[in-house]
Amino acid sequence: MGYQFFLETAAWTFFLFLLQTFSLGAGNFFQDLGLGALPDIAKINVSQDEYSQMMEVYLSARRSSPTNHVPHLVTFDVGHHFLDNSRRNMIDLESNNLSGELEVESGELKLLIDPVQVTDPEVVQVRIYEKFGPKQRQFVDEKTLYLSHNQTKWCEFDLTNSIQWWLNDKINFRLELICLNCKGSLRVREAFVNALVFRDGMRKKRSVSPFDQTRRTDCRYSSGNNNRMKCCRHNMTVTFKDLRFPEMASIVQPKSYEAGYCQGRCPPNYNYATNHSRIQTLVHQMDKKIAKQLSRRAIPKACCSPSKLAPLEIIRVDPYNNSKLIVEKWENMQVTECACS
Repeated sequence: MGYQFFLETAAWTFFLFLLQTFSLGAGNFFQDLGLGALPDIAKINVSQDEYSQMMEVYLSARRSSPTNHVPHLVTFDVGHHFLDNSRRNMIDLESNNLSGELEVESGELKLLIDPVQVTDPEVVQVRIYEKFGPKQRQFVDEKTLYLSHNQTKWCEFDLTNSIQWWLNDKINFRLELICLNCKGSLRVREAFVNALVFRDGMRKKRSVSPFDQTRRTDCRYSSGNNNRMKCCRHNMTVTFKDLRFPEMASIVQPKSYEAGYCQGRCPPNYNYATNHSRIQTLVHQMDKKIAKQLSRRAIPKACCSPSKLAPLEIIRVDPYNNSKLIVEKWENMQVTECACS
């Protein structure tokens, strides 16, 4: 009994040590990115005008990067009405006049909500459904909204998949918003759909690496044993909300990005990053036998690691003004080439 208790205590102590170490490292990481100061999530209130203006600044910054595959912002002022004596709102998306096949990088529903009654809670849970008929609907998303008793609040819902379908199928459909813990009606004053859209032909172009001129080490899977693949660059998509850090909640765009990572073997004279890494590989080959005889570790061989990195454009809520957005460039966020070093 005592021994088992000792093992459990030791395991929890080690776990807490790892958690604390990771938290400290994460804190340094966020400070390096400029996320040391954070906006109060409950007070974020970015208007449609501020969003549109700063989104164009963000997209312009992206166009200055090595890739020309940058979407356009399209905005729709959509119809809406609330049902009296209920907790439901209806958002009507009517057939749009955009022509051709479209690819939506991201899409959101942005709502301006009236102050809630004093008797109603300021923190509410809202659920969104796609409405197909009187009795047919499909769940889309659920989100916590931070409202106010004395001012209107702008709130956003990520509806990328629904907006992709709506823009390409050219049909009318309706979104139903249900407030789960409101006592009265959740009154929507204005409603907009914002979408970052690629026009005809861009879908195929975007399937190619966005760093076509520089990424010379992308992995090729057509031949050879994948488990024995030499050092090369693999794809890795990072979605910020999946990281589950509160610091990420202030990021407006991008929702996700292609980060990439390096993995693979580094045989002699293969894709070395520097002359030093080439010499290190040769010394490793000679030192293996000597190290074995002396019962020590050999000089390590070169490892597959990033040799070229690219920045990432970010638009996020200003930590010192909850109604404004800022555009930043975070350095060394995307792996574009790998080498043995």
